[in-house]
Amino acid sequence: MLFFINKLASSSFRVFFFSLLLVSSFHVFDSVSGTFREEASTRQKEPNALLKWKGSLDNQSQSSLSSWDGNGHCNWTGIICDKSRRVHQLNLSRFGLKGKLHGFSFSSFPKLNVIDLSSNYLWGTIPSGVGNLSRLTYLDLSSNNLSGYIPFEIGKLRSISELYLESNILTGLIPPSIGNLTDLSFLYLHKNKLSGSIPQQIGMLKSLYKLALSDNNLIGSLPPSIGNLSNLFVLRLYNNKISGSIPKEIGMLGSLEGINLSNNSLSGEIPASIGNLTK
Repeated sequence: MLFFINKLASSSFRVFFFSLLLVSSFHVFDSVSGTFREEASTRQKEPNALLKWKGSLDNQSQSSLSSWDGNGHCNWTGIICDKSRRVHQLNLSRFGLKGKLHGFSFSSFPKLNVIDLSSNYLWGTIPSGVGNLSRLTYLDLSSNNLSGYIPFEIGKLRSISELYLESNILTGLIPPSIGNLTDLSFLYLHKNKLSGSIPQQIGMLKSLYKLALSDNNLIGSLPPSIGNLSNLFVLRLYNNKISGSIPKEIGMLGSLEGINLSNNSLSGEIPASIGNLTK
């Protein structure tokens, strides 16, 4: 009798354990399945966003992007994906694209590393959503018809090393938040309609190699913090309305080989420290 009870208890325990294992398996499967569905849904947002932007462009532009059809977006013209089939690079320079840049959903591409939309006919403002691209190292929107302000959110691009916004119709101030871009090597903002003073925060860009702010409407004096740019090789500030004297800190730019401050309203003496620029 005791043997029968023990056997029954053992059998009940096995049934209970199997049921528990089965329930746990269902939970694990459901969790994995949910994660997979979520990842697939997220991945599908990218081709959907690209197709939506394509649809906002003019007919000729849409013809230039005729390969943008179906779900194989990693094979589309100008698109390079990473191993997880997420958009890694967008290279559409000189495609003759006409339409609104702010129709492009930057927030749909969290893994974007490179954007090159230069030398097109894109217009409108630079969306603040560009600040969501935390992995972006290269942004080239030059030679378009972009207008409005440079968004303050540009300062969120902590990984960026090259920023080209020249040859547009951008207005307003150079945002002080640009000082957050401490990995920046190339900053081209020339040939716009930017106004206001050069922000003191420019001196925080210690990795800067080339700085081009020429052909704008910049006023005020040169900030002494510019002397912190120890890696600066080229400085172009000509064709502005910069006033005041040349700060003596200019002599701290030991790597400088090219400087152009012409056609401004500078006054005072040329600082003796400029003799330190022997390269």
